Amino acid sequence: MKANPFFELYVGDRISSTEFVTIFSPMLVTHTEPLFLPGNIVVTGIQGCGKSMLLKLLKPQTRIEYERANEPFPVPENLRKFICGSVNLAHSSVIDFGYRDAIDQDVLKTELLFADFLNYLICDSLLESIQVYLSASDIIRSEVGLNFDQLQFDELAARISQHEVWEGWLGECDSLADLRAKLQRRAKLYRRYVHGKDQELSAEIFDTCTPIGGPQVALAELLHSSGAIDSDTHVFVDIDQYEELGNISSRNTPGQSVDYRSVINKALASRNPELSYRIGTRGYSWRSHGKIHGTDGNLEVMRDYKYIELDQILKKDEDDSARANNVFDLFAQDVFVRRLRYAQFRIPDDQAKTLLDEVYGTNLSPERKINHEMNLRDPEKYIRLDANWSTETKEALTKLAKKDLFSAKLGEFWVRQKGDRENLDTRDELLPWMRPSSRWWRKERANVLAIIVASQSRQKSIWAGSDEILELSGGSILVFLGLNQFIWSAWLQRDGAEASRSIVPKISVTVQSTAILRASNAWFEMIFQQSGRSSERARFVKNVGGVLRHKLLSDKKLSYPGWNGFSVLHSELDSFQSVRGFLEQLADYGNMLMLPHTTKISGGGRRMKFYFHPILCPTLGLPYVRTKEPYYARIREVADWIYDAGFDVPLAQDNDGQQQELF
Repeated sequence: MKANPFFELYVGDRISSTEFVTIFSPMLVTHTEPLFLPGNIVVTGIQGCGKSMLLKLLKPQTRIEYERANEPFPVPENLRKFICGSVNLAHSSVIDFGYRDAIDQDVLKTELLFADFLNYLICDSLLESIQVYLSASDIIRSEVGLNFDQLQFDELAARISQHEVWEGWLGECDSLADLRAKLQRRAKLYRRYVHGKDQELSAEIFDTCTPIGGPQVALAELLHSSGAIDSDTHVFVDIDQYEELGNISSRNTPGQSVDYRSVINKALASRNPELSYRIGTRGYSWRSHGKIHGTDGNLEVMRDYKYIELDQILKKDEDDSARANNVFDLFAQDVFVRRLRYAQFRIPDDQAKTLLDEVYGTNLSPERKINHEMNLRDPEKYIRLDANWSTETKEALTKLAKKDLFSAKLGEFWVRQKGDRENLDTRDELLPWMRPSSRWWRKERANVLAIIVASQSRQKSIWAGSDEILELSGGSILVFLGLNQFIWSAWLQRDGAEASRSIVPKISVTVQSTAILRASNAWFEMIFQQSGRSSERARFVKNVGGVLRHKLLSDKKLSYPGWNGFSVLHSELDSFQSVRGFLEQLADYGNMLMLPHTTKISGGGRRMKFYFHPILCPTLGLPYVRTKEPYYARIREVADWIYDAGFDVPLAQDNDGQQQELF
């Protein structure tokens, strides 16, 4: 076997419908059912969380392929009555509006042209969906509520083309194909212009511009009123990769800049019952841009739209960690099995539930890492004994280290923290740090110990096992796939060139650990390639990771094993929005986790805590486990970290106590 089952990571917006049936995991559908109900829906999540895969369920080709494969369509039967037009902003030339200098000389005109171009793309996609459904089975047509045949739609096309919303530009159309051809011709004229093939855009185009959302609403009304579709068939519009609109180049028009996102926001704000939008975006792009085009207002959650936050569904939320963790674990395990089956491994159904464990092994505990996988010679060398300790204590810890370095290191920190007060000449299980009453003390320090011993022995930390791979994924299916990609690539180079697809491999700890570190390094380097303040964010991650690692390694008593993250008062974040804005960007881009912090300090005030995304921890040399209080940072200290990363955060307040805006 030579092909890596995880070679392709970004499949959601490029995979064919046929492949989709094999690869797609339906695990998230239960948690995202509002996507198939009327009303505007915004699906948010970090890069690669599964937004595009979910939105692909709205496409008619996907539904038909499930039927052809004799597989159940993942959407519940009572939620299948919809048709949907889809526009991927990154793949449809929409973001190419930034290519032309001239179009930004009049900001309002540019925004109106953008709206018109998008309208034509959406309407053509809606009609394309109808054409696809016309060739579908009677069962699917009935589920959708599609009543007209091809001839009736050709007749309806004439009525659609004469609707006043087109300002007469379409002219007469005698068939559905003719109507679509004219819609596509208009879109082609825009593409020729933004790509520089036509130096001027015909004045006729601007004179017949359509208002955002107008043509698709008119089309939905005609489909319903004519009886072409049932009155309760929902009409959806899927706009994916909304965040790309924030990256379109805009010319320096004094006092103005083109706001493409506000144009789409206006379509949502209309809340027309005939049509509902589905927006796929990353959180940072949506939260920072609620402005409605042509107004001073902003979109309102629950009134203008509802959220589906995939990050919240998938991440290990500390308020409900068992449920959230279970969602992601089941999702990732199902994706793993589907990828291997797609790569033509023969996997019986009874093996699927344990496949991840079989390939990678189960939990690789810190104890096993230290005592077995690090292969340390003379382990007693790694015990740091205090000169003031009794001879008996020193001898007991040295003797223990020769057979159980993990326990001896725990003992070292226990004596430093609790004092040299107890007789250690006893059975191992009766040592004070090994008693049942000390289990939480042990748990809080176990993962830090593996980092400390790796540092003292001047070797890289070990990362392996199915549980660790799931934890390092941090609730991101893209990270999970990326880890698998690196692991399988390393295995193929070392052991798998002649492997048979009839036998699923068992991949060694050595191969896993080396590959995981490479994956972590690659994920860190990817920060530089992101949009926004990517360089500053990457330097912040590296610098603050170094600060926290130094604090952990220099903590001689290991009293603060939770200092792999930091916590900031809400009141300070509220007062200094520039710092909050930078930290929120880190979270929105998936570089850090941003979580509410219930402090154990009485009267300490509400706080927010921040941890690096687990995939970055191998590179930073930090444990990813969050079992103890994080480092309590002051706002100026965090501002200094941001400044050291290359961005000057203003901390001065004006007379009203309001901090100067950063973004």
